Amino acid sequence: MSYDLFVFPDTFNADAIRAHFEARLNYRVEPHQAWYANAETGVHFGFDILERPEAEEGDEAMAQPHIAFNVNYFRPRTFALEAEPEVAAFLASFPSRIDDPQRMGDGPYSREGFLEGWDYGNAAAFRAMAEQGASRPLAADPARIEEVWAWNYSRAQLQAEAGENLFVPKIVWLTPGDGQDPEPAITWTFGVATIIPESLITRIVLVRQERPKLLKMFARNPDPKFEYRLIGVEGGIRIAGLERGEIDGRPALFTPATGPLEMQAVFSGVWSKPEFKLLAPEVVLGADLVALGAS
Repeated sequence: MSYDLFVFPDTFNADAIRAHFEARLNYRVEPHQAWYANAETGVHFGFDILERPEAEEGDEAMAQPHIAFNVNYFRPRTFALEAEPEVAAFLASFPSRIDDPQRMGDGPYSREGFLEGWDYGNAAAFRAMAEQGASRPLAADPARIEEVWAWNYSRAQLQAEAGENLFVPKIVWLTPGDGQDPEPAITWTFGVATIIPESLITRIVLVRQERPKLLKMFARNPDPKFEYRLIGVEGGIRIAGLERGEIDGRPALFTPATGPLEMQAVFSGVWSKPEFKLLAPEVVLGADLVALGAS
């Protein structure tokens, strides 16, 4: 099940269309498709470039050269929030007629119409999946999902503003253990000065290099291995002497590469193998959408 939008440029120039997508970030462009995939946010969708489409008999409109935009339903709303500017950018570059079976019909196009169509269709998809007996998906606060997505979407810009000596981490979703709800987290690596957006996360994955066993200490090129430890925000970063400030208008903790003994102690001791499981962003869904399947 998917949201579909058909775009009929006034002048169809396949080379110019491919060049448009090639000039934008996160696209893999092939002769008949431009596929968008953002490694930072996990959002993906596609534009089919149909220069010589095969349409059903009697459907003259779909026999014309056109672009078919598609993004899957049963996804968090962030997929629509990230896709809409890409659709709008294409329409700004190529004056077109649209055909939106969900909401806007033959136009005019609007951001509001796109998001309303997505919301309606995505909600219907959740109800349909529940009726088919699909297992209950992982749920989180929809506002938190959008905040995490917004951070990751702008992370490259935030990193550029922070400079090379301060790491701006990606926020990931994980389940601390079997059967537990998903939580947002970042990694904090020992020896790496890191910005911790404490208002956006509930967990931190500590990372340190594993100490080599005695027999491997003098190996020429030992492969570095890492250990991980999952901690809560409250217990992990209430450390005196660390700088507090803001980034992107949000409170944040700025950790140094090396710091007070209290900080070093957080990374010390024996760490057991953690039980947390990393999640793809697309499987963490708004609790409001998940509730539709239970109603």
